[in-house]
Amino acid sequence: MKIKLEPLTKTHSELAKVKELYYGSFPKNERIPMNLLLWKAKRDFVDFLVIYDERKYIGFTYLITDKDLTYVLYIAIDGDARSKGYGGRALAQIKEKYPNNRVILNIEVIDETASNYAQRVTRRKFYTRNGYESSTFLYRDRWGLYEVMIHGGKVHIEEFYALLEKFAGALLFSVFKPQITSSMEF
Repeated sequence: MKIKLEPLTKTHSELAKVKELYYGSFPKNERIPMNLLLWKAKRDFVDFLVIYDERKYIGFTYLITDKDLTYVLYIAIDGDARSKGYGGRALAQIKEKYPNNRVILNIEVIDETASNYAQRVTRRKFYTRNGYESSTFLYRDRWGLYEVMIHGGKVHIEEFYALLEKFAGALLFSVFKPQITSSMEF
């Protein structure tokens, strides 16, 4: 298994597969329009990457970086490649790409009343097995509540806000209105 990451552009041969996986993996309320993702990926602090094993398409990830903090906005593994170790290898490849960075991501909070409770528990165990731990922060936007997990050190709320604002821009950030707080405060 030789994982490699390759930038995705509007003309990339795997764009249709990435779109299909994106729309099939994330609920509508969590999806940013694909054209906006591609446009933002032209910025030097954003990586929209196709994941390969040698030449075989595995999935994609979308990363936003500010200083030594990298945020995994999206990561998805193709259905045919799931449960074969590719998710963990892709996370390891992200750490190799950014060896000195702390890496954060959001997962749905563990809620026993949620219809996908078992999936949430499985997802959290997967990230824990791959070196992520709770940051003790919760992230709330207009669509949901998420636990912020981190690999590589602690993160401060102000750092996460700065990264999100850098990505969104001041106007969109003020409309989007994310809230990040200690898990004890929600």
